Amino acid sequence: MERNSRARLIGAVAAIAIAGAVASARASEGTFALLGGAPKIVSQLSATYGAGHVATVRIRQFLGDGTTPILKYDIEMEKLIHLIVVRDDFATFAHVHPSFDPATGTFTQSLTLDPKHRYYVYADTTPHGIGQQVFRFALGAPFFVSHSSSGPSSTSVAVGPYTVSLARTTLPADRTQSLNVTVLKRGRPAPDLTTYLGAAAHAVFINTLTLEYVHVHPTLRGTPATAMGAMNMGATAQAGPLMTMEVPALPDGMYKLWIQFGGAGGAVYTAPFTLRAR
Repeated sequence: MERNSRARLIGAVAAIAIAGAVASARASEGTFALLGGAPKIVSQLSATYGAGHVATVRIRQFLGDGTTPILKYDIEMEKLIHLIVVRDDFATFAHVHPSFDPATGTFTQSLTLDPKHRYYVYADTTPHGIGQQVFRFALGAPFFVSHSSSGPSSTSVAVGPYTVSLARTTLPADRTQSLNVTVLKRGRPAPDLTTYLGAAAHAVFINTLTLEYVHVHPTLRGTPATAMGAMNMGATAQAGPLMTMEVPALPDGMYKLWIQFGGAGGAVYTAPFTLRAR
């Protein structure tokens, strides 16, 4: 009798494990996250988990009917998709570009996750004929982590051999504005910056409460600026230490900002800031 009970227990545990594995691969629908935009498609993510806290995520997107897969995307800033991955405390940031299977419309990417945190995954794409669409997904631990912040960060941050400075980290809310970005090296304007993914720099803003998303591209001061999806600057982009970015009207709140740019030898650097819009 004890042997039968043990067999039933083992069987039950195995069934739970199998159910968990199946659940981990089930597709979840994303939340539209682009500030000022409107959802025109359906975006789904499924994830399977392996050893070493590695998650393999697969993203498929569909027309508004939810069943017709999108197979054609416009290239924006040299890529079909920009996948932004941030930890729930906003202490980590990744900007990666999953592989794409044009036969099924599936983007695939492996991510290493800290098991003690939840991660927010933003799929930023431009389906052909539709325009920019950004959807947010959550991966990892289901517990709540406070997104509160004591206030805006310093206007300058050191990253590698560079110091990146913003004109200000407190901004007027609900108003479009220009924000100057300066990159120094040894106290002087950096002479060795390179373009990154078709732009002088990339800047991602995330509201720490609503998790809304903005992706813009700083340009050399005096040259036209673009938002993600507005155009692909490509070969016309120029790199330099004195940049300006056009910031859309941000609702009142705290924002994390990451500015990415190319430096000496083609290395990519990421400068993190915390902004307050009020």
